[in-house]
Amino acid sequence: MESKEGNKKRIFQNIDQIIETINEYKIEPEFSEQIKIRSERSVPDNLSDNEIIKIFTHLIAYSQNANSKLVEQIIDKGILSEVFKNFEIAEIIKLNPCDLADEYWNKISGIRQQAKLFHIVSLARKINRIGSFSKLLMKTEIPKRIRSNEDIDKFWIGFKKLQSVMEENKIPFFRSTTSLLHFLLHIGYDCNKPDLVVMKVAKNIGIVNSETGENNLIKTVRTIQEYALSREIRPAIVDYYFLIEGGQNGIKRFVTQDFYEMNNEVRKET
Repeated sequence: MESKEGNKKRIFQNIDQIIETINEYKIEPEFSEQIKIRSERSVPDNLSDNEIIKIFTHLIAYSQNANSKLVEQIIDKGILSEVFKNFEIAEIIKLNPCDLADEYWNKISGIRQQAKLFHIVSLARKINRIGSFSKLLMKTEIPKRIRSNEDIDKFWIGFKKLQSVMEENKIPFFRSTTSLLHFLLHIGYDCNKPDLVVMKVAKNIGIVNSETGENNLIKTVRTIQEYALSREIRPAIVDYYFLIEGGQNGIKRFVTQDFYEMNNEVRKET
């Protein structure tokens, strides 16, 4: 029976192989530009609640299998900013989601679900009631960077504290482990988003036995944190390779089509 350390070594070698193979098919300079962005992302010292609601709004817009290109267009054209009053919380809390749907849905239907409008307005009201979300985040003492195994432990202690606050205040959408980790990743913390694509890869290389389940999500992210620490890179970069390996639509463009044709051939052989 394989030991715990032996299992970890095998999984780390599997991730090494994924990275080594993908590097043979990367399209430059676009590929390395993405690595640089993910490597240099850092947690801001302070985020205003207006900046927080802007981030939450964008993440909600991209969620639940919305077409990332369509959502990107909506954001780039400033339509979401128009709908949500330049992300001023004091103004958003006055909005009626049904009125927003009536007035704007033909312009923002790319976000896929009208319920997202309700989630965003509700979220703004909850954050407004809580007070400074940035201060709340600081109180969790989640390390801004992971530089040791102790920091990984502190990350998950802090994450549970933050998730408990989100649950106590019935914060919509970001109570879930996947969405909350996505938020933390986005603002520069050392973690990743365990979405369906990432979890498929995690199962394929033996990190977990199932793509679903709270414990499996956490185990996947923690394994990626441990791997990143051992290889002196950031979890966001490992996340990038997992997304490419899993064939996420928005990120496939950073490698040549040969990579996916090769992967398909390998799967046929096995």
